[in-house]
Amino acid sequence: MTARFHLFITPLYFDRCLEAGLFGVGKGQMNQIANVHAGDFAFVYTARRVGSRTRPLIYGPFRVLSEPFFNDSVVWAKTKTAPQTDKYPYRVKIALTPEHVCKEPLPVQKLWDLREEGKVKTVIDASALTNKSVINLLPNEGRLVLEAILQFNPTPSVDTWPYFGHALHEGPVDPCEFTDGPQPEFRWEAQLETYLLQRPQLIHSLAGFNLDDSWQVETYNQLSTYIAGGAIDIAAIFRKNVFDMLLTLGAAIFEVKKGQLSVDMIDQLTEYVEWTARLLPGLERDMIHGVLVGRDFARPTQQARQLAVKVESLAPRYNLAVVTYRVSKGIVEFERFCGVGD
Repeated sequence: MTARFHLFITPLYFDRCLEAGLFGVGKGQMNQIANVHAGDFAFVYTARRVGSRTRPLIYGPFRVLSEPFFNDSVVWAKTKTAPQTDKYPYRVKIALTPEHVCKEPLPVQKLWDLREEGKVKTVIDASALTNKSVINLLPNEGRLVLEAILQFNPTPSVDTWPYFGHALHEGPVDPCEFTDGPQPEFRWEAQLETYLLQRPQLIHSLAGFNLDDSWQVETYNQLSTYIAGGAIDIAAIFRKNVFDMLLTLGAAIFEVKKGQLSVDMIDQLTEYVEWTARLLPGLERDMIHGVLVGRDFARPTQQARQLAVKVESLAPRYNLAVVTYRVSKGIVEFERFCGVGD
């Protein structure tokens, strides 16, 4: 399997992350940590005060030791309304890589140099390092950052951190929190995205791919773009082992909305398709399925009809699908509304 890399961002709490051997996010960002898995590599971006200057630095490499879990024991910052709980209860356990412990950090300028050379595309600008908690790096990007850090640390150091957080209980991450009323929906879009990321087979099915053991899938989420409106919620690259070679045969991107969908969201989806074709190597536009996910319409409306007409009109250029979900007695069900696969 291809090595997976992440950049964790914590301007204030890096030392505490090291002591605890933990990295955590709040409820509104649970989706950002939902795509982090045991065995992945991680780097940590933080800021250090040096004299009168604040220097941005990247530490690592770390190994992720657990799947995402819930534990609200206080580690970093108390919640104002419930001081016995932490603001960042969605967590993974981490530790410096025992194969080569690096003590010296990498100046963030090296990351900008790699970006200027066109070798790093997922970190667009400095805003990505302030607006997010986790950035998925592409495999080639992660290897370049890993190589740069090891060049700063040719001789391995010794890991002496206590990692007291490794003893914490790993509770389940449950994204199923819904609004009340006749048409319940997820309270946060981050919860719907997390729900999908926890179910990779559902992502594959909604994207229109039927996979067997010969396939490998790389999944990314919250990929930064220059497009107004933010990031690609979920991107999946589908590769198949054919003739003893792993060939890229397709991809899917998901734009996730917790509420009802509107026609203008299709334009955003097509822009993301175009961006993905430029961002991810080996992909052409016609290989990418764009999937828009939102709450069901409950009954036929003009908005629903306009949405279907818009998707059909774009069919010659884009492979698009609209998928709706509904919540019944706490159970989430998905249904293809229109588009690819009709």
